[in-house]
Parts: sequence; C-alpha cells; structure tokens
Amino acid sequence: MSLRSLVVKTFLIALMVSALPSLAAYPDKPVKLLVGYGPGGATDIIARLLSKYLTDKWGQAVVVENKPGASGMIAAHEVVRSTPDGYTLLLGYTPEVSINKLVFETMRYDPITDLTAIALAAEAPLVLAAGPKVQAKSLKELLAQAQKSVPLTYGSPGVGGQQHMAGEMLSIATKLPMTHIPYKGTGPAVAALVGGQIDIFFATTPPLLGQIRAGKVTPLAVAGSKREKLLPEVPTFVELGYPNIQLTNWFGLFGPKNLPTAVLENITKDVTAALNDPGVIKALEDQGLTPRPISGNEFAKFIQAELKMYAPIIKAANIKAE
Repeated sequence: MSLRSLVVKTFLIALMVSALPSLAAYPDKPVKLLVGYGPGGATDIIARLLSKYLTDKWGQAVVVENKPGASGMIAAHEVVRSTPDGYTLLLGYTPEVSINKLVFETMRYDPITDLTAIALAAEAPLVLAAGPKVQAKSLKELLAQAQKSVPLTYGSPGVGGQQHMAGEMLSIATKLPMTHIPYKGTGPAVAALVGGQIDIFFATTPPLLGQIRAGKVTPLAVAGSKREKLLPEVPTFVELGYPNIQLTNWFGLFGPKNLPTAVLENITKDVTAALNDPGVIKALEDQGLTPRPISGNEFAKFIQAELKMYAPIIKAANIKAE
C-alpha cells in the first residue's frame, strides 16, 4: 500500500470514528419528555419522577413539556415528527398510544407503526370519585340521587380513553343516562369536579389523593380486582356487584420510529433501572401507582393485547370521536 493510500485510509477511519460519539455518548444535550396532558395527572407525575432520575443519571436535563389537547395526540404527533435521535420522547398514557386508533376515524399518525414502544412504566386502577355537587358518600347513594335528578355529568381527560370508557360502562351497567364532558387533562377535570362543574370523575389515585384527604371529593369505588392500598375503605366495583367495571390506566415511554439501536438500548436500560430504584418505586407507590417495567417486544405485545381487550368495550359503549 502506498503512503498516500495509507494516509487516505487513516483519514477516512478517523472520520468514521469521530461520528460515533454522538450515539455512544447519548445524551450529550437536553432531552425533551413530552406529556399530552396538563400538569397534575398521573402521566405528568410519572414523567417528572423519571425526569429527575434520568437527569441525575445522564448529567443532562430531561425537560418535561406539557402539550395538552386532542386526547393526547398533539404531544404524540410531535414525537412522531421529531428526528429519531432520542432527544424527543413521550411519556404516553393509553389513549394516544393505543385506544385512539379504535375511536378516531382518522389520525395524523399510527401509534403502532410510527412510535417506538420503549418501556411500560407504571399502572393503576381507576377510582370513581364524587364531587361536592352530589354529596354522595357511596355508590348506592350516588345512584339513588341520579334516579331522581337530571343525568349525571362525568369528566375525562379526552374522548376515548379509559376514563371516558369507564363512565360509559357505568351508565350501561346502571341503566342511568350520563353526560360526558372531556377536558384537556386530568388536572382540569379534577378542578371541575371540586368546583362542581361535573358530578363524578374516574381517575387514578394520584391526582385525587390530595382532594380526598382534604375532604373535597369522595372516593366511591375502585375499578380494579382488589382495593387500593391508599384507599383501603373504598370497595371495588366487583364487591358492589359490577364485575365488568375493571379498568386500569397504564403509562409508558415512547420515541419516534427508527431510533438508533444504541440509543434505544441506552434509554431502555436506564429507564428500567429507574423503575427498579427503591426511591422511585416508593415515590410511585406513595401516589397509588404500581411500577411495571417491561420493555421491547414484551411491551409491544402488551399494547396489542390492550387493543384486543378494548375493541369490544368501545363498540358496546358506542364511543366515537366527534
């Protein structure tokens, strides 16, 4: 090999090596973690817990940005359109990453093919809470009042999610008419519940806990297979004779499609470590959330199973986006 050829080859190798640190050193700049709902809901709470852990782990700021609207799809679509380099991620809640596909006739992205499912983070059953407007202390009292007055109003963080489905399922099970009022997130819906703009609201424990402890809202029933550890006096719908009302919210981390393998593996490793960290586990459990770290193909299969489960519920409740 001539000296000139050797110099050229060495130069080309140097160029290739110089390009590698951008992946190997991920992240080397701040990371955006988008949430499709306003502050105060479980999605936001989980995002901020992960943000703190990953910021400390990576030495780079992981900045939570709330982008509420369109049942979480504004934030999800921004992630779909982002450069697939790992610097724009989504802390997703069930609707925008699975259920909306069953509810909306048209979407600007396909949550299954346009998003990379990185890791399931946590889950929690829904809790039915009554606001001061109805002053019910039990499900039996609520239903008795509803039979004597105008249809109950219930809120949700948007059309098509589990909270919307839960209200429709309760209406079907009790044969009582109920009016759905969607909000741009759980936080605004809880504020409406406390303020008397709506009668009832299904949510996970985290956004309700402070209001429950303050005596401003009353938990009536848990839509899970067992009672909530933080609400031990509240019966399940199963105990109350409504075994079909079992709905669990789940939350996961997503990126755009075509994430580089090295970046995906790095994010997955560190998020999994976060969800196994005793401090993060305690912080989640203190809010009524259960960590459930699964990733990769297992997480993708979990989402497909959820789609199959919710399809008949949505059809039976005739839930459609307006």
